[in-house]
Amino acid sequence: MNKCFLALATLLLFSFATPAAAQKKVNGKVVTEIKEWRMEGGKKKIDHVTKYDANGNKTEEIEYSKVGDQKSRTTFVYNEKGKCTEEKHFDEYNKLEKTVQYQYNEFGKKQSARTLLPNGKLKSEKVYEYITE
Repeated sequence: MNKCFLALATLLLFSFATPAAAQKKVNGKVVTEIKEWRMEGGKKKIDHVTKYDANGNKTEEIEYSKVGDQKSRTTFVYNEKGKCTEEKHFDEYNKLEKTVQYQYNEFGKKQSARTLLPNGKLKSEKVYEYITE
């Protein structure tokens, strides 16, 4: 009985300690990039690319136009707890459009999101409130 409880407790602890994103595997190998292709007239055209770091966190997302040119690109930065702290959004010319910075409360929940213009000036701010019973 104690061995079963210990095994279950260990399994639960491991599953909560390991980020869900880190468990993305194909054929036992960690996914580092996903490419999405559009099929047109029997030809493959790139549509979307998503890149991941060794922890399984999304680090970059690129969307392409129908002709294969970059439509937009977003990069992601994470803190030591695996929470996204910053997104940088770029246009089709790879020019920075905006930066979104996230703050988290002591419970790891999103507290605020600040959107900054390319010159660093504040464009908008969103504050999150959690109502519990």
